[in-house]
Amino acid sequence: MRIPGSIIMLIDTYLQGRLFTVRVGSNLSSERVIRAGVVQGSKVGPILFNIFVNDIPSPRNCQTQLCLFADDTAVMSTGTSQTIMDNLNTYLTQLGKWLIQWKIKVNTDKCQAVYFTRRRSNPKPPMLYRRPISWSNSTRYLGVTLDKKLTYKEHIENIRTKYNGVKAHLYPLMGRKAKLSLRYKLLLYKALLRPVISYAAPVWGAAAKTHIKKLETLQNSTLRMITDAPWFIRNKNILHDLRVPTIKEFFSKLAINFFNQIDKHSNPAIRSIPKYDPSTNRKKRRPRTLLLQDK
Repeated sequence: MRIPGSIIMLIDTYLQGRLFTVRVGSNLSSERVIRAGVVQGSKVGPILFNIFVNDIPSPRNCQTQLCLFADDTAVMSTGTSQTIMDNLNTYLTQLGKWLIQWKIKVNTDKCQAVYFTRRRSNPKPPMLYRRPISWSNSTRYLGVTLDKKLTYKEHIENIRTKYNGVKAHLYPLMGRKAKLSLRYKLLLYKALLRPVISYAAPVWGAAAKTHIKKLETLQNSTLRMITDAPWFIRNKNILHDLRVPTIKEFFSKLAINFFNQIDKHSNPAIRSIPKYDPSTNRKKRRPRTLLLQDK
């Protein structure tokens, strides 16, 4: 990578002579020397890790793709049911050799494999270190729960759980009897609560209406709480008076900004997102459906 030797020597002294201990309850173990790895929580740690994995093997066929975000690694393979597993296992064999060469330990028990399909039967599971990675009905990657049929039902349920937890913490400030002004209550909602709902919305925002309606209910109940609205006031009137868009309208705005920036994005996995006509019936559950205006 043509890094100057002086920088390498500086990093070498930065990493040497570091110790660690393990705490169990109130007890601390004796000190041990760190013989591998980087300093946890350091600013240069992610950079050093990226340098270390810079030569990770790239898939040789265009149907298999490697996606890295820090130490979260996803291998995606697409194709027909006859060839997809051959392509995936070929790459996993190559990846396993690289992991062994550089002494990177991967816990296969924590790895998950999901076969995204409408088929009821799954092929044989993929292999890493000659050990099968059992099929899962869903997996969580970068905060988004992906189920095998991409309904995002489980992900939205997780959002509701997380949202209610954050809302409970903020209740002393946002409750009906809280003394904080409406302006700041609304600011707290937009800054801390709505991002919980809208995280990665351009990916899953085209889920079924019944699922999105659950998120609309979260927003409506919160706005009624911060305005101390009586039961006979309609939700649409509260939204209008507060100038807050519905969740579906907000998702549409986020999607427009996201899809307009895809072609200029630095991430090749994002640039490779295919274009299609979202108005066709076969594409009605695809992400770009969010770009369509309601009729």
